[in-house]
Amino acid sequence: MNALQRLFALVNAPPLRRHTAQASPRELWQLYGDYIIRPFWGSLIFIALLTSVSAIRPYLYTWAGGVIADDIVEIGHLNADVPAAAEIDPTHPSERRRFAFAESRPPARLADRFDEKPGRPVHEKLRALGWLALFLIVALGAIHVCIWARQQRLIKVGLRIQFRLRRKLHEKMLVLPQTYHDRHSPGELMTHLFSDLSVIQVEGLRLLITVLINIFTILVGIFVIWRIDPALTALVLLALPAYCVCYRWFRKRLRVVNQNLRERQGRLNAHIADRIRHFLVVKSYVRETGEAVDFARRAKPLLRDNLAARVLNGGFVSLCGIITGVTVTLVLWLGVLRVRDGLMTPGTLILFHGSAAILFGPVASLTGTAGTWARVRAVVARVARLLNEPITIDDPVTPRPVPATAPQLRFEDVSLNYDPERPPALKDVSFLVPAGKRLCVMGASGSGRSTLAKLVCRLYDPNEGSVLLDGVDLRHFKIAHLRRLIGFVPQEPIIFSGSLDDNIRYGVDVADDDAVASAARDAQIHDFIQGLPRRYETSTYERGLTLSGGQKQRVNLARALLHDPKVLVMDDCTSALDAQTEANLLEAFEKALAGRTVVIVSHRVSVALSCDLVLMLDGGRVQEFGPPRKLITGDGAFAAVHRLEQEKIRNAEKI
Repeated sequence: MNALQRLFALVNAPPLRRHTAQASPRELWQLYGDYIIRPFWGSLIFIALLTSVSAIRPYLYTWAGGVIADDIVEIGHLNADVPAAAEIDPTHPSERRRFAFAESRPPARLADRFDEKPGRPVHEKLRALGWLALFLIVALGAIHVCIWARQQRLIKVGLRIQFRLRRKLHEKMLVLPQTYHDRHSPGELMTHLFSDLSVIQVEGLRLLITVLINIFTILVGIFVIWRIDPALTALVLLALPAYCVCYRWFRKRLRVVNQNLRERQGRLNAHIADRIRHFLVVKSYVRETGEAVDFARRAKPLLRDNLAARVLNGGFVSLCGIITGVTVTLVLWLGVLRVRDGLMTPGTLILFHGSAAILFGPVASLTGTAGTWARVRAVVARVARLLNEPITIDDPVTPRPVPATAPQLRFEDVSLNYDPERPPALKDVSFLVPAGKRLCVMGASGSGRSTLAKLVCRLYDPNEGSVLLDGVDLRHFKIAHLRRLIGFVPQEPIIFSGSLDDNIRYGVDVADDDAVASAARDAQIHDFIQGLPRRYETSTYERGLTLSGGQKQRVNLARALLHDPKVLVMDDCTSALDAQTEANLLEAFEKALAGRTVVIVSHRVSVALSCDLVLMLDGGRVQEFGPPRKLITGDGAFAAVHRLEQEKIRNAEKI
């Protein structure tokens, strides 16, 4: 494949996401209306008025040139003192100019001819020139003041638009369901919050000003040249269809290239964020060089898309320049013919030709903004898709009050399927946990234990069946009230940057130091914190890098206990604890979990034996359910797990 074929393939590349729902024009205009036009309509009108004033600036010089040519220099009178050829008779005795060629006299200077030719007196011309210069200085000064005022207002409006959009995007990300965050990486969401909004603020507003200036400049130019010569104006306007044809051809390709560019950038940001977040694994497997090579491989298509966008944009601008050059040259040629025939003065020709040339400038600029518009539209479409993302888990129209005490928990034929092409995570799960009792959910990896825990917290809604508290479906409670009722300790502990005290207090608006210490004691982390130099003010750094896995789990447990929920869901929160710490924790649970309905996901029999009920899952279905002491005596799955653990303990004692 030669260079031309590669370039053609590059600018005609297919979209990366063929089946991604694109934001409709209605959604785009709704975004503009909600966040740009309606909140700032006064400022936008003010900016438009100032822009209309600045659009006059390029025509001032052309108008001044025409005035100087016709009224001051008076080009049409420069040769008025030379007789016409028919009036000279070389044979006449009084005609001495027939011998002038033999005399070596210097030609008359332009200044002398200017002084001696017929027309306005010199002092009037100089006075007129002075007034013209003064007018230009004042007018241009006023226009530049308008431009400065427009830029100041534009900067303020741009920053406020960015702030409003960023705040709205952040709020929307927080209320979107867990299913959305499962499909989109943090790096991609960060691209929306920062990179995409920067494009809207900088390039979007710059595009707005460019379009306004160019439109006003075109309107002024058309008015000027139409008043001078309608026929030549019609010729100028005939070039516009050629611009439209070029624009239609380039627009589609620029849109696809810019969509691919934003998509690749989001993927690259997500990849970088993922590798930085797990840099310990990268270092452990000596993958620094491999990651550098992988980064280059992923970044190369981004460079190709950038090149394609530049090539398309440059080709579009060049083609528009050719159309402009041909049309302006044709106008100049026809204008000179009109001056020769006395239909137009030289100054008028200067004004027409200059105005036509200026007119094509904004036309070419408008068509040249196709690349910027495609880029901004792709970004706005991404932001609009996020803002219009449906919230599948929302408050009911008439919410029910949440229970005031530890409620009964019941699953009724609950099924959940994350992906229609894969087996369901849970299928026809039914059980009941009495109020104030503890349930241990056990099973092999992938059996649906964590999914069940998240359904209790209503992080997901089941596809079939119902999850009920005291007989009321979770979907009938207000989400904020339900979150305060239920505490959740995730399987992977979450530690925020800040101090240990900040992490434990997270989610509780008001809590005194004694309450924080009590929750830490129940979570078996207080003694460790007290042994640190700064105690509870110890910095956790990003993701708690200075804490062990077990310490992170206990900080998360302390956070949930301080929340004081009536329902506590713990997703395998003791997996990183040693045997002694786990024993102490189970002992502390007797007091800390009293008066709560508790769901504990675990694979340890010791934890199951401390609970009132055990639920065994296998392949998303209920395999066994009942009190642990009763299940041990049977021949079911829990008894088999218990015997296996006892055998491991005996083998360890022999060693």
